[in-house]
Amino acid sequence: MWIATVEVADRPRLIDVVPVQGLAGSGGPFDRLVTLLRSGDHVAAGIDAPFCLPARHLPPGRHHGLLSMVATLPDAPDRPFPSGASLVALAAAVAPIETAKPLRTTEKHWSSRGVNTRSTLWNGPRGGAPFTAACLTLLARVGRPCWPWAIGPGMLIESFPAAQLRAWDLPHTGYAGRDQRTARRIILDELSQRIGICPAQMGLMLDHPDALDAVLAAFGAIAASTDGPPAVVPPDGLISVMDDLVAV
Repeated sequence: MWIATVEVADRPRLIDVVPVQGLAGSGGPFDRLVTLLRSGDHVAAGIDAPFCLPARHLPPGRHHGLLSMVATLPDAPDRPFPSGASLVALAAAVAPIETAKPLRTTEKHWSSRGVNTRSTLWNGPRGGAPFTAACLTLLARVGRPCWPWAIGPGMLIESFPAAQLRAWDLPHTGYAGRDQRTARRIILDELSQRIGICPAQMGLMLDHPDALDAVLAAFGAIAASTDGPPAVVPPDGLISVMDDLVAV
């Protein structure tokens, strides 16, 4: 995971992009990320990870209730957050899981537009359940407002780089591969028209696609903090994407 810091004035400008292991402080990278986000020393933070489960698997209290339940799950033996299996069991206790890979409303939207989405409740190969367990634990421990359910200083926003690229009609599949530097060059050429990037940062993102994803995630945060929550919010949340300054 990488952390991008973006300053927004007349035109966004990339200040820095660093791996999470480079964050200051004590403890492991996950703990340092919790400390960074808990401080609220940011207008908004876009996070490339699912913020919720499909609506039928939400407990009483909806999203807030989900975070409260996730906070009670024990950490897995090999990581500082619960396992994907424990999250799936929690969801199944609320309602039976009727399909192998259920999707949230916002995930169905982007899937219909050709974006590859991972089910938050699929714990098989390349499943999204461990990823979701990590993010929900992060949200619970940070305790900042989570868009679109709540807004305020230091809020957290669900972003999705592949969806952002699809909204801009740019390569949005396979661009992270070692042999996909041409695709990343196309993305970076377009990105440089939207945000100030120095040559060294361009080279870094060309070599490290995860760093590129961190910068793309920032646009979801910019869109959400600029436009606020939409009039209608599905109970299982939204991915924020900048598309002509509209969050969808």
